[in-house]
Amino acid sequence: MSSSTNNPLKLSRRQFLLASASLSAVAAGGLLFSSESKARTGTLLSAFEDARGDQFVGGLSLQTQKVFGARIPMRAHGCAVHPTDPNRVLFFARRPGTQAFELDRASMQARTVFTTQEGRHLAGHGTYSANGELIFTPEHDFEHARGVVVVRDARNFSVVGEIDTQGIDPHEVAWLPDHSSLLVANGGIMTHPRTFRRKLNIPTMDPSLCVLDAATGERKEQWRLPDHLLSIRHVAMTSTGITAVGLQYEGNKEQTPGIVGLYRPALPGRQAQFRLLTAPAEETPRFQGYVASIAISETHDLIAAACPYGGGVACWSLHDERYLGFVAASETYGLSRVDDGSILASQRDGTAYDLDESRLRSHFLKFASAEPIRWDDHWVATV
Repeated sequence: MSSSTNNPLKLSRRQFLLASASLSAVAAGGLLFSSESKARTGTLLSAFEDARGDQFVGGLSLQTQKVFGARIPMRAHGCAVHPTDPNRVLFFARRPGTQAFELDRASMQARTVFTTQEGRHLAGHGTYSANGELIFTPEHDFEHARGVVVVRDARNFSVVGEIDTQGIDPHEVAWLPDHSSLLVANGGIMTHPRTFRRKLNIPTMDPSLCVLDAATGERKEQWRLPDHLLSIRHVAMTSTGITAVGLQYEGNKEQTPGIVGLYRPALPGRQAQFRLLTAPAEETPRFQGYVASIAISETHDLIAAACPYGGGVACWSLHDERYLGFVAASETYGLSRVDDGSILASQRDGTAYDLDESRLRSHFLKFASAEPIRWDDHWVATV
């Protein structure tokens, strides 16, 4: 293991108003806004960069309203919090990066903890086992055009196994409530580091959503949407396993058939389902066929999908799958549900806001930072 450059970000030189981007209401669903914000506790974790382009892993304390971070040598994407020690956070390099970094929130130091095997790269996501002993990372085996979930020992980060994802370009994984089955989002797009992020197989891309037995690798379920150009990328899960799936369309962005899928696991007397959520035809063009992140609030009966190219967040009811409307806010990328059920949203320029209550009021947030920052695509809420 090698250490990265440690350079904690200095804090609280000046205040920034989060949500300086223009927010506007849309009549559909009765979306409303307020300039008030409520007191909160907890932390939102995210990668970000500063005005010089230096890369950091860290986040925002909701209680102190301060940004914290430690510098790393490359851009990170998503993260995973250790289930028994929330001070330990793993951040994963953005595709096609090959390194993972552990942030120690107690010391505010970051170190490189592993590099992928030759011929593979990370997708920017990963998850711990329930006891924190193993790490599961979706990786693209680009030399053999297949997806794998690599299993590592969380003590020394050595590889102890792998699971074939039954597809290519696995992006995000999540545990179903039984904590023995992994839900895997196979993006279906072939890339190669020689061409960086260029998409090499759009006419034949094959995205799928798979349920895999984490112990045996057995494929329990595999789902495909009617349009093979809908890349399956991000997931947000309820306590019962109902999962909103964020999609990215590789066809005409104005004519995307949908941007969110909903997976409902099998129940007694009901088979598992995976289908697209619908929206009025006049709303579809504003999504621009791209979801950067997705969140679910059971408390507020809300599915929220960040559409940064469309300039806002598309919202549905979790209960009846009804389209609620679109919250306009420029370059919204990160979404995360916090303890009270509210969903917080980050914007690329360092601003942020709160989708709160069943009426979807938007509350501005404040935080203190030494200088302007740019949040990466994901927020993860923790203590």
